[in-house]
Amino acid sequence: MRPGFAVDIDNVVAQAEREVQRIFHELTGKAWPSETYASAGGLDTSNLAPGLIEQIFDYFHERSIPTLPLVPGARRVLQQLQEDYRIVLITARRPTARPQTLAWLEEHGIPFDELHHAKDKPEVAEGIVLAVDDHPEHVSDYLEQGVRVFLMDQPWNRTFSPPGVTRVFCWDELWRMLKEPLI
Repeated sequence: MRPGFAVDIDNVVAQAEREVQRIFHELTGKAWPSETYASAGGLDTSNLAPGLIEQIFDYFHERSIPTLPLVPGARRVLQQLQEDYRIVLITARRPTARPQTLAWLEEHGIPFDELHHAKDKPEVAEGIVLAVDDHPEHVSDYLEQGVRVFLMDQPWNRTFSPPGVTRVFCWDELWRMLKEPLI
């Protein structure tokens, strides 16, 4: 069995943040609070009202997934990575969003070997040796398991820089880092 590469979806493969901010504006009539850099996956740790967070999650999971744009470079790099790794998509999206998620992945030609919906990401699949995520909590969990982690740069994770994490700004950079020989 090929070693596993755990890949988050929202704000790593799919551009989700603008849609979350748009939903917030639609529901409240207000601009997204600039101090709230929590991302779709981290709204539950923000200062937003729990009822509003639930409304945002409901809207996102029921209606928004099909409209999300692809992060540039994701498909191409994942195709290249699949030659050496099992691509294990692990998303904190609700399991009820699985049909929409599968349709989106197919529409965008995203290669993968497994798809899991889970909040405890490192516990889901065996043989994970690499991971890419944007959420500090998930990154920390992977690090505790001894996984080599790439942190996809986002405004909400810029103050997060634990030892052992490699920050990347795009898929091409991640690919270059994997292909450079370790010194």
